[in-house]
Amino acid sequence: MPDPSTVLLIGAGGLVGHHLLAALGDTRTVATYRRDPVGTGVRLDITDHESVRRAIRDARPDVIILAAAEAYVERCEREPAATRRVNVDAARVIADESQRGGSLLVVFSSEYVFDGTAGQYSEQDERRPLNEYGRQKVELEDVALATGRGLVCRTSGVFGVDPARRNFVCQLVDSLRAGRRFDVASDQLITPTYAPALAAAVVRLAEQKRTGILHVAGPRMFNRRDFAELVAAEYGLPSQLLRFRPTDQRGLSAPRPLRCGLQTDTVRELLGEGLTDPAEAARRMAAADVDPNAASAKSR
Repeated sequence: MPDPSTVLLIGAGGLVGHHLLAALGDTRTVATYRRDPVGTGVRLDITDHESVRRAIRDARPDVIILAAAEAYVERCEREPAATRRVNVDAARVIADESQRGGSLLVVFSSEYVFDGTAGQYSEQDERRPLNEYGRQKVELEDVALATGRGLVCRTSGVFGVDPARRNFVCQLVDSLRAGRRFDVASDQLITPTYAPALAAAVVRLAEQKRTGILHVAGPRMFNRRDFAELVAAEYGLPSQLLRFRPTDQRGLSAPRPLRCGLQTDTVRELLGEGLTDPAEAARRMAAADVDPNAASAKSR
């Protein structure tokens, strides 16, 4: 992002934030985190509205990227009030400040704004969320768009090397490496999205000063079962430890949209290319994601 832009990256400690920080490179960036320290980043609880206002006014950013969120779908369903304070109420304060300072506001939404009956979905399709997480994302989208300078990046099945090991692929890999079974929904369709590619695309869209809703996701739709088997194969891990069950047999609190996935033609046109194919992304991730137990055993 060309100087003299200043970016305020809120939530640099999470999966997407971690890769955004790398993608921003030499851009003048003020990074915040809540739980996992990030370099010279500043600790910030986004539910502390006065601290948020102060951080934004001090940074005077040209671009605010809100990567902080409560992304645990089950917790959103069980604790709607608590998670809404993070996913909606905090976003309103950030949006108000972005509008006051004339900043571009970038937020991340999800395919869960749809009901999963007719995917792949376009940016123009009607939003009909089935669960609380999806309802909160709908509100987040509306809050960002109401600023007049909001970019909503809807994405799907984000994965990548993650220091906290909290995303689907890391959890799958860690379970199989440890010889544990890993549950996978057998009837959900997604467009898996490689976090480094997502981050690079978002930075380019912000450079272009894009606004509105864009689907920033992987180029191919996968059944979660097929994607899990692909990851296991690329990592050389035993796929027989994968246990496939229909969503309605997994004991989940929040209903899941089954046939989701996002159409990404618009982003491909804007960027001149699509995001990294999931098979290539899994290969890259497997090459970089060394098993710490195997590495320590080899060094002995």
